[in-house]
Amino acid sequence: MHHASTLVALGFLTASLTSQQFREDFNYPNGTVIPGWTAQRGNWAVNNGRVASQGSVWGYLTKDNLSATRSVIDGEFFFVGSGIQFAGLTSLHPGTTLDTDLLMVKIQNNGGAADFDILWSYERGNGGGFSQTLPNATLQAYCRMITLDNEFWIECDADQDGLYETSLAKPIGIPHAGTLVGMCGFAGSEMDNFEFFDAVLRNDPASTPMVGQNHTMLLNATQTNANWFGMLSLGNAGFPVGTRQIPVSPDFLAVGTFANPAYGMSGSTDANGDATLTIPIPALPFLSGLRIYAALFTYDPSQPLSVGNISNEQAFVIQ
Repeated sequence: MHHASTLVALGFLTASLTSQQFREDFNYPNGTVIPGWTAQRGNWAVNNGRVASQGSVWGYLTKDNLSATRSVIDGEFFFVGSGIQFAGLTSLHPGTTLDTDLLMVKIQNNGGAADFDILWSYERGNGGGFSQTLPNATLQAYCRMITLDNEFWIECDADQDGLYETSLAKPIGIPHAGTLVGMCGFAGSEMDNFEFFDAVLRNDPASTPMVGQNHTMLLNATQTNANWFGMLSLGNAGFPVGTRQIPVSPDFLAVGTFANPAYGMSGSTDANGDATLTIPIPALPFLSGLRIYAALFTYDPSQPLSVGNISNEQAFVIQ
């Protein structure tokens, strides 16, 4: 617990970039120079603090020296102009100009009204994609890509309220040698606020967060047999820890629950890097409807401030 307490103190006192394991806001001069990124396919350019793939090929832009097999990557996406276009995220990318042997997800306009209206998940090199129509079309959305073992999926927050209301999963059917992550695009849709996490935190599909009951969440990290520390919060603004960021707000709930076993906020990963969180929800009816965010990190003394993997924030609403 000494290490955890020290980490929180340092986190609030250290000036830093606003990143998780990594964040990019593309605040570069307009043009084709995108520092720290490689345009693997297509013509990419910065335009007023956003990035876009121009032209009629499926473009891929990967972050240099950022590699993962288990990951969460987020982005903000904007429909621009008219016509068929998409923007999205890619993982297990091999770092070549080929449009094969990779995973990608996208939010797309299929024609007709000028907006995003559909999600797609593709395993390039292994058949076609899966699609899911958005309940409400939008000009702007947050999307999240999760890559985990034998499956990957896209989640979409089309109304940008912090809850991902639409999800589309696809199994991974063939081995992929690549491990790069980045963005994908076609015909001018713009992208911003790329975020990368090297631990996956999600709600257990078999669990419903209810007053007076335990809620379970699932952690899938890359660091095995490691202690982890988590926290609950009422927000997802994030707070800095060195040059990285824990993606929940540093409010009273985060302080009170941080690494607190009474709230299920500490434990260890197993030999696969996995763990289950058991969160007791008090039997207080007024908690119904409350939105809670959770996030955690693994302890690694070889890393700055002893922070190893950092998870995405994961929201749940108490029933």
